[in-house]
Amino acid sequence: MPDIGRVNRLTVSRQSPAGFYLDGGKLGDIFLSRKNAPENCEIGDVIDGFIHHHSDGSLIASSKTPLAQLGDVAMLKISQINDTGAFLDWGLDKELLLPYAEHMGELTAGKKALVKIYLDKSYRIVASMKLDEFIEDTAPHLARGQRFTVIVAGKTELGFKAVIDNEYWGLLYDSDLIRPLRKGEKVTAYVKKVRDDGRIDLSIQPILTSGQGDVGAKIIAQLEANDGFLAVGDKSPPEAIYSLFGVSKKIFKQAIGRLYKQERISIEAQGIRLFKP
Repeated sequence: MPDIGRVNRLTVSRQSPAGFYLDGGKLGDIFLSRKNAPENCEIGDVIDGFIHHHSDGSLIASSKTPLAQLGDVAMLKISQINDTGAFLDWGLDKELLLPYAEHMGELTAGKKALVKIYLDKSYRIVASMKLDEFIEDTAPHLARGQRFTVIVAGKTELGFKAVIDNEYWGLLYDSDLIRPLRKGEKVTAYVKKVRDDGRIDLSIQPILTSGQGDVGAKIIAQLEANDGFLAVGDKSPPEAIYSLFGVSKKIFKQAIGRLYKQERISIEAQGIRLFKP
């Protein structure tokens, strides 16, 4: 059965002067206006249609894909606020309702809100800013090194909370970041650690596992390619370190510390030098 609030593959079953009807299976016929239909739409065509509700409660479809779908966490612009709540621009003619009961803080038209899209008790597609009611604190089934596109949700004392796969909380530590993050920003992140309590630590750096190489080896290779000296050290900007080695300053400092203890490099005021016995 097709999913309400998602893009589905649907067959055009009949048409009327106002538009077309799509075969929704157990959902029944779903109306598709000519305005929201693909060009040269005909009976028998199979189209990608986003199913949502008309203001009268009936199901309608659109060939437009919204900015976010049911179950997604997304940063959406507030287009207006009235007695019903706030309305969000999600790329469709009919805007997405953010009911007053789901607000957090003072909202302003023209600003953006980070929301979870869900079906309320009346099976309406609506949004909520109360992410903690929808996002799980733990995800013990995840594995170290797994890659996700996460959405940044807010600042904490240790770093930034981020939503993994629209379902789970993770934490990006300040010490692992090469630049500040913004609420609502999407970034690629990796599972750094699954804690004993099932909570997830994340990193924007790829996690080195067996066979993936070593940061120290990259540093030695760069030194050998530059006559044994690099003008980078523990006081270098994080951006400079990342551009050379693709890692955070914290990981770089750990790596040069290991190389120094192994007597493979010397650390000087102006940079690091390949040790020559």
